[in-house]
Amino acid sequence: MAAMIPPVKLKWLEHLNSSWIAEDSESISTREGVALLYGKLLANKEVVLLPQQVLCLKGPQLPDFERECLSSDEQEHYLDALLASQLALAKTVCSDSPFATALRKRLLVLQRVFYALSNKYHDKGKVKQQQHSTENTLGSADLQAVSERPRSSTDALIEMGVRTGLSLLFALLRQSWTLPPAGPGINLCNDVITTAIEVVGSLPPLSLANESKIPPMGLDCLAQVTTFLKGVTMRNSGADVVGRRLACELLLGLAAQRGSLRYLLEWVEMALAASAGVSNLEQSQEGLMGYDCFMNILMQMRRSL
Repeated sequence: MAAMIPPVKLKWLEHLNSSWIAEDSESISTREGVALLYGKLLANKEVVLLPQQVLCLKGPQLPDFERECLSSDEQEHYLDALLASQLALAKTVCSDSPFATALRKRLLVLQRVFYALSNKYHDKGKVKQQQHSTENTLGSADLQAVSERPRSSTDALIEMGVRTGLSLLFALLRQSWTLPPAGPGINLCNDVITTAIEVVGSLPPLSLANESKIPPMGLDCLAQVTTFLKGVTMRNSGADVVGRRLACELLLGLAAQRGSLRYLLEWVEMALAASAGVSNLEQSQEGLMGYDCFMNILMQMRRSL
């Protein structure tokens, strides 16, 4: 009987991945091509042959001739041992055939090519994802450390000023809805929201996506602004149709900048609730969403991808 195929040790070299990706895949279908590629593995020492194992052909230990009959359990045990020994011998013979040798070489070559492809097109994405998750973990740890750190008097004064300023701004905007405009084309609420839309539109895409780098006071301000704008979009808010449309557009811009499906779904929920209260007269005059603004947001999402 010929010697068994020796076991091998695999050690893929990263700097050879590009050369394996460039190999002709059709050559693997022929034995000559597989032999050349397998020889390349051996030459580069990516496949190292291990010492040949000793072939053990000794069968199971059977009892000597005895006059007493064996029990059925003992007979079944010896029969299983004989069948297992024959199966091991059959595997040894079949694995030593030319077909098995060529098949094993072909599998090793395919494994090397697939490793190179996976390393180039898939593992890089995993590395980036791991780096991103690490940054998020570090960012959340920093945020937790900041939140656990006792606030100074300056931080408390800044927070009080921001909260007071927002409350004053919201109160002035609500009051402007109930008062007649100071002049033709002048609307305080619409002018403020228009300015905010221009500022959000000038930001780079996904500027508010990494919430771990936004201080808690900034997140609280975003939540207050979002709640106020959602109230503006409602029919009973007192704002005119233009102001409600501008509030919808600003909310969509903020949701796109935050880069999360959660905020986009919240905007869809708000849009459905706002459109349910629109009268037929308002629908005929002007909708609650500008076409140009909506298409610009979609193009910004596509560019961000």
